[in-house]
Amino acid sequence: MDELKQEVLAAFHILDSQGQNAGIAGHLTARVPGGDSFWCHGYGQGFEEVRAADLHQADMALRVLSGPGRINPSLVIHTGLYAARPDIGCVIHTHSPSAVMLTATGSDLLPLFQSALMFAGDCATHTEYEGIIDTEETGRQLAAALGPRRALLLANHGTLVVGRNVREAVHCAIMLDEACRIQLGAMAAACGRPLRRVEGATAAEAKRFLLSDKVLALRWNHYLHRVLAARPWLAEELAKL
Repeated sequence: MDELKQEVLAAFHILDSQGQNAGIAGHLTARVPGGDSFWCHGYGQGFEEVRAADLHQADMALRVLSGPGRINPSLVIHTGLYAARPDIGCVIHTHSPSAVMLTATGSDLLPLFQSALMFAGDCATHTEYEGIIDTEETGRQLAAALGPRRALLLANHGTLVVGRNVREAVHCAIMLDEACRIQLGAMAAACGRPLRRVEGATAAEAKRFLLSDKVLALRWNHYLHRVLAARPWLAEELAKL
């Protein structure tokens, strides 16, 4: 069995079950360790539709190496990030409604939510929205905007999250959406009053804990158990890989 392909397939369904499906506009890739290729799903598929047979392997020029059809041309975002950051093993882009609403207010993400302190000092906002992303130059621009961080809020568009591996990226994508939603609620309740933040050494210590391999493994297992309980057929699909 190919553990990476299994995690990629599970990731699509975990993200969908957590409200992170952007219809046919969302995408996730996972880089093959030690290689110049990645796994993704087919062009025009929603996360909930992906099955074992739908996984595609492509190279960094978006040439399909294996798989039944085309892949999304917007994956130039991913190849730009992989080229700029050898540490990245997985890239996720969705149209998180909470992130879109937060960026529409002109606010950046604040360290308000304990479980999302992995983004303390590690999330930027890219305000130069230029519509559909399908050129290599745009991929390079987004890589520059992300820099060494793990998350980028795309103003009026959605989110871009990276991780060392699939498990980290999936958890970060889910927590980023939740952090944006919590901040929107806090802003509405505060009626203009300053929000209480978690900063300094406390935020740094929480960040180290939340991004530890042990915690990420526990989070992943919880997500996987939940999605398998809701979609028992997914176990058979995973066994095919």
